[in-house]
Amino acid sequence: MTSSFQRRLVLHLGVAVVGLGLLAAAAQFVLAWRELRESQDDMLRQVAMLALRHPGHEMSAPGRGGLDDHDSRIHLAMLPIDPAPAWLGSAMTPGLRTLDTRAGRMRVLVLRQGPYTAVVAQATDARDELAWNGALRALLPSLLLVPLLIGLIRRGVRREFEPVVQAARRLEALETVQGPSLELRDMPAEIQPFVDAIEGLLGRTRELMRQQQRFVADAAHELRSPLTALALQARNLRHAKSLDEARLRLVPLEQGIERARKLSEQLLDLARIESADAPRESVDLAALGRELLAMHFPVAEQRGIDLGMEAAELPPVAISAPLLRTVLGNAIDNALKYTPAGGEITLRIAALADGARCEIIDSGPGIEPNERDQVFKPFHRLAGQEVEGTGLGLAIAREAARRIGARISLHARDDQRGGLIVRVDLPGGRAIVADES
Repeated sequence: MTSSFQRRLVLHLGVAVVGLGLLAAAAQFVLAWRELRESQDDMLRQVAMLALRHPGHEMSAPGRGGLDDHDSRIHLAMLPIDPAPAWLGSAMTPGLRTLDTRAGRMRVLVLRQGPYTAVVAQATDARDELAWNGALRALLPSLLLVPLLIGLIRRGVRREFEPVVQAARRLEALETVQGPSLELRDMPAEIQPFVDAIEGLLGRTRELMRQQQRFVADAAHELRSPLTALALQARNLRHAKSLDEARLRLVPLEQGIERARKLSEQLLDLARIESADAPRESVDLAALGRELLAMHFPVAEQRGIDLGMEAAELPPVAISAPLLRTVLGNAIDNALKYTPAGGEITLRIAALADGARCEIIDSGPGIEPNERDQVFKPFHRLAGQEVEGTGLGLAIAREAARRIGARISLHARDDQRGGLIVRVDLPGGRAIVADES
């Protein structure tokens, strides 16, 4: 069951208000009770002092046993004018006291002045009833205010959460993340960081979707050209008048099929790299380099390219072997495409202070500094190059490097022989940017 933050907040505040209200009411009740009891004692003193000021007044005439006050039930006796009450006994010491009598429990005040003694008494049950009723009347407004305060808290909390509710409705009304920015502002300070994080996530999602849309459009365009060429070549093959002519026309058809197959594989590789996990394992870089060179040796031998490796002794590194193989394999494959016949390609593996560095060094035409960032974009091809390719090799290498936390960069050779260096700094190594002059 979904828990409501607003309901829990109102509940907690309500419980706190009720608890504090009850404590305040209890304190108010006790204080009112004591104050009323003290006021009743003061009333007894006032009655006694009034009687002592006028000892011969008719209010203290012989035989008078009480005042005409039914609610207070105060009894007054003036000694020696009135006979001493039977319940008084020997308790003639001046002062206030509570006595248990046959008529019940009574609060008694004895006050002397000259030859006269005033005895004022009041039944404690009457005192308690008056104090109880007075305390309840003082307590009643506070008890009535507690529900009102809870209602005000609920209304205030609901009003403060109204921007959050409105923001949720706006988010729910979005049909696509490509819509305009929500610009959710005027939120509570506690909610604003969460709202900013949501807007940031939506912005990154929009950018990612735009990139995917561009990628899909570029992929569709790149696939359309070879498929159109394949259709034309298949049509030409159908009109061949001899077997030799058919074999001759079959060669470009096979080449077109191979290019389409290579493009499809690279698209799948790029999609797999973007979605797959990258578990780390212990990798021997020298052994991995020899494996990659063995895979590409037939192509290098066919083109007369000297393919070699320079590897320093270094301990295994913890990295994803499949993704590292993808990074270095695409870099070597790209170097084989652009290195002319009779050239050379070297895979150099060196240790850094806290990591390792792999470099693929070729003797090809190289890349101008202002083009080195562009070649990592999907389907980007260098102008003026006659080498056929899909434009995905370095894009795949960069994405695989990003997944394993490596850094791939392009540099010019510093031996004035021309060519390009594809440098891969592995996790833990210092990503040193060399002079790209």
